[in-house]
Amino acid sequence: MTKILDGIGGPEELRALTVPQMELLAEEIRHEIIEKVSVRGGHVAPNLGVVELTMALHYVFDTPEDLLVWDIGHQAYVHKLLTGRRDRFHTIRQFGGLSGYLRRDESPYDVFGASHASTSISAALGLAAARDMQGKDCKVVAIIGDGALTGGMALEAINNAGSLKKNLIIVLNDNEKSISDNVGALHHYLGKVRKMQTMPS
Repeated sequence: MTKILDGIGGPEELRALTVPQMELLAEEIRHEIIEKVSVRGGHVAPNLGVVELTMALHYVFDTPEDLLVWDIGHQAYVHKLLTGRRDRFHTIRQFGGLSGYLRRDESPYDVFGASHASTSISAALGLAAARDMQGKDCKVVAIIGDGALTGGMALEAINNAGSLKKNLIIVLNDNEKSISDNVGALHHYLGKVRKMQTMPS
């Protein structure tokens, strides 16, 4: 069932796949997550919802040179499977095994130890500032959900990023999901944007 996943030791192998192979890989990843997490426990739904997104990010960006900053660590299982940790995936959330979240000491692909929502943009802004101070030109990408985007820390970071004029990419995972119902003007605005034929600039 995991013929393609068996050959993925890192994003380099992912980038060599054809679109039909990537579609099969997405199925294999979902199967792997359900199979392993049903035994060990963990976050199934958030990870099943970001399979294609995670694959696309690792396909498009030159990770780990380009930095992916995930907003919530419990969406990191696909990321772990694609970044050389599949052989230890069965140990996730076990003593001495893989962390259920992102850990900087676990992999060079984990650039920020996220576990809670609304922190990614602020962390990515700090990484972008450090990149510029070091004269590097890598891309810094914050991945945040629509629920986390309504958090005060995320909004402050967007405001600060605009003021500092840093080259920063924000990917909005607009899946209309959060622990509880989203509220507020930003949530309502995103609802209107979803219904538009084209995105406002």
